[in-house]
Amino acid sequence: MKVFGAFALGATLMILTPAAQAADAVLPEAPAPAAPAPSVYTWSGPYAGGFVGYNFAHFDQTGGASYNGEGAVGGVYAGYSLQTERFVYGLEADIGASDVNAGGFNVATGVPISSDSTAFGSLRAQVGIAYDPILLFATGGLAVSNQELTLRGLTDDQTHLGYTVGAGVEAKLAKGVTSRVEYRYSDFGEKTYDLGNVAISSGFDEHSIRAGLGVKF
Repeated sequence: MKVFGAFALGATLMILTPAAQAADAVLPEAPAPAAPAPSVYTWSGPYAGGFVGYNFAHFDQTGGASYNGEGAVGGVYAGYSLQTERFVYGLEADIGASDVNAGGFNVATGVPISSDSTAFGSLRAQVGIAYDPILLFATGGLAVSNQELTLRGLTDDQTHLGYTVGAGVEAKLAKGVTSRVEYRYSDFGEKTYDLGNVAISSGFDEHSIRAGLGVKF
């Protein structure tokens, strides 16, 4: 009986020991779900928008006369961008109307002369660095501007060609909607105005501060 009792006790221990070890085992925790990747704004693709701004102009004319002017501007812009990592590049065009008025005295006649900007536009290359959701950009290219010169009630208008350069910052406001602020400097070559018996050559440059709202397609 003692032998049988010892055998039974040993068998019982052999059965209970693995069960106890299994109870003490720690099951590995399930991996936590991965956090969703942060949304990255992509600047690639076509876009368009509108802008308003304020220009400060300086005019020079034959005979050494010069005078300043200022006024509001507004218009539309459109472009296409490509993005490689943080580098953004593309082409942009704008067209607008101007209310910049300037006036001074014509040296040759000694009478007042005035200049009014009517319309303008540009075609530019644009490059930038993206810091989601911000884009820092620089721009430069060809610019055109129409001017009306008035002397003694006589008016002539000419279209000036020149260049424009600038820089700005653009930010994502909502899905497909951006806002921008930019500074532009434009310089336009001389044109000759026929004002009766007086021919006046005049050129000018402008400093422009603009704010815009755009839509990305």
